[in-house]
Amino acid sequence: MSQLFDYNVYTKTRNELIEEIDQRIKTGQVTTIISLNTLKLHQGAKDAKLKALYSCGTHIIPDGQSIVFAEKLVHGKKIEAISGAELMVKLIKKANVLGYRLFFLGSTQSLLDKVKTKIEKDHPSLAKNVDFQNGYYDVAKDEQMVIQKIADFAPDILFVAFGSPRKEEFIIKNKDVLNTKVLMGVGGSYEYFVGEVKLDSFTKKLGLRWLVRTLQDPKRLAKRYFICNSYFLYALIKEIFKKK
Repeated sequence: MSQLFDYNVYTKTRNELIEEIDQRIKTGQVTTIISLNTLKLHQGAKDAKLKALYSCGTHIIPDGQSIVFAEKLVHGKKIEAISGAELMVKLIKKANVLGYRLFFLGSTQSLLDKVKTKIEKDHPSLAKNVDFQNGYYDVAKDEQMVIQKIADFAPDILFVAFGSPRKEEFIIKNKDVLNTKVLMGVGGSYEYFVGEVKLDSFTKKLGLRWLVRTLQDPKRLAKRYFICNSYFLYALIKEIFKKK
């Protein structure tokens, strides 16, 4: 782990993380995976409660080249960016081999149906070990029923596809009652899994995935990325001088 922007950032590789998750499942340790990116840095800076929430994960992964860049500049250490979407796909493949039970929570029912169809096609032996719940339910009225549904299924890995900070709040608040070993916020990873979103390795290496997303959806993302990236540069300068 590395202390960066007051977060304990995971500094090993994705493959090492997957093996670590496997060992923690076998030994019954609860694992909470939270992705750290410029959006969460900005949200945490504005709200101390959110910063405390994002700091609660057992594994805070560097989801984006900005965090990798900051680690290199601040501590001189080269680390690997761990995409939450790519990690989820690797864990699904691992579950197919090892027989892990998976629960997919959040997103629309139509997208979950596509996830189900792809699993049945690509990993037929895994299909009997998966369950689903869309995210369009009345939280006040139905959340306890959803929690009980997950706990009754007892998944080894729970993927939570809500927006931030809802997914992190759900994970940290309910980790002790969900009867699952690994809880991971995945955002828009279901779209990536079914092929609706492509993650180009070249733009990932250059740290330009944010730009590609902005060009694809400028109305929704242009302002967000401008604010978050501007804050990141400010926070990075502060972090560099803090270490001197």
